[in-house]
Amino acid sequence: MNRTIKFKLKNGKVVAIRRLKPDDYDAYMKFFKEFSSGPGAKWTWNYPGRPRKKEKMVEGWSDNNHLFIAAFDGNKIVGTASIHKKMPEHPWSGRTATTGTAILEKYTSNGLGNKFKQIIDKWARENNVHKLQGEVSHKNIRSLNNILKQGYEIVGILHDTKFVDGEWQHEYIVEKILEK
Repeated sequence: MNRTIKFKLKNGKVVAIRRLKPDDYDAYMKFFKEFSSGPGAKWTWNYPGRPRKKEKMVEGWSDNNHLFIAAFDGNKIVGTASIHKKMPEHPWSGRTATTGTAILEKYTSNGLGNKFKQIIDKWARENNVHKLQGEVSHKNIRSLNNILKQGYEIVGILHDTKFVDGEWQHEYIVEKILEK
C-alpha cells in the first residue's frame, strides 16, 4: 500500500488510512497508550506499560514482508491493522501471514475494521500470501462476527490464554485461505 485512502465511516467522519512511517512513532505511542487503557485492550495482547522499542517497531514498518497501516483522524491515530508474513524465506511455510487490528472504542462499529480487512486481503494477494491467520478472544463477539463475515473460519481453540476480569479466557484460532 503506497497511497493514502480517504474512508468515510458510518458516522460520517472521514479518516485517512495509510502505511505507518518512522515519523508516526509519537502518534502511534499516543494511540497505543489510549488504546491499551481502554476496554478493547483486553481482547488483544496490548496492555498499559507494554514495552515498545522504537527501533524495532520502525524497522518492522519499513519491512516489505509486513504491512502496518493506521487510520488517522487529523493527526490522531484511531486504529491500526497489520499483516506479518510469518516466515517469508521459509520454502514450505513462507506464504502464511498473521493479521491483527486495534481500534479506539469510539471508532468501532463504523466500518473501519471491515476496511482494514479489505486492505489487508488485497496486500496479501498482491504479496503471494496463501493463508491468513489470527486469534480472537472467545468473548470478543463483535470482532469474531466481523472476522467470520470476512471469510475466516474457526479452526481451533486455545484454552486459558489470559486471565481478564477475574476469569480465564480462551482464544479462537481463525484462518482464511485466499486461494483454493
